[in-house]
Amino acid sequence: MVLGSFQSQIKQLPTISLNRYENIFRVYQTQDKQYYYNILQSIYISNAIDPNKTFIMNVTQDLPWSIISYNAYGTTELWWLIALVNGIDNPVTGLTSGTTLTCIRPEYIPAVVQEINKAVS
Repeated sequence: MVLGSFQSQIKQLPTISLNRYENIFRVYQTQDKQYYYNILQSIYISNAIDPNKTFIMNVTQDLPWSIISYNAYGTTELWWLIALVNGIDNPVTGLTSGTTLTCIRPEYIPAVVQEINKAVS
């Protein structure tokens, strides 16, 4: 696997949801056949998102990204998309109370994730 593949293309690895952050990274193998992600992939979303396709979420207490994602979408898997849409480069720390976030409306998530996956392919 010289150029790397996406996890969905490697039969030896488990299938993961299309909403998972890992889908934007190619997977490589070490000489001893261990798999690893190349986490240096960057994704950017234009600031020109149609406001009719978004909603505003106010963070009312200090929360980790997984809870923010769950509150917005009913899944912990889309934390990375919220960070991306809001131009947050370092999601290592949670968000503080009073933060206002722009989120993509749930009905547009599949199309957006599909476009992101195509962009990194």
